[in-house]
Amino acid sequence: EKPLVGTEWQLVQLMAKDVTAEDDSFRLTFMSNGSMAGKGDCNMLTATYSMTTSRELKIKNLGSTRRLCKNFELENEFMDMLEGVTHYEMDADHMLFLNSGTLVAIFKADVE
Repeated sequence: EKPLVGTEWQLVQLMAKDVTAEDDSFRLTFMSNGSMAGKGDCNMLTATYSMTTSRELKIKNLGSTRRLCKNFELENEFMDMLEGVTHYEMDADHMLFLNSGTLVAIFKADVE
């Protein structure tokens, strides 16, 4: 199982819809200092996060650059999802985000 922190995560499913993203789109990396960096469709994302041993996860202070992307609707949905995450689960090389028990996103560890 990959660690949440320090792994680059690629979105593969959002709100029960499969996502086939460009290579560098819809990614997240959680840093050990409590910050998160990522990319939506074309905008860079930054945030802070907190997590507990019971796999609660809160993403706060989400900000992004403001370019208009071709998949801006998907990017907006992605950012809304991030702000609503309450928990995460790990399944081998996948990370699952949940919002109060509902699966909202699946990420795959990016293996170089």
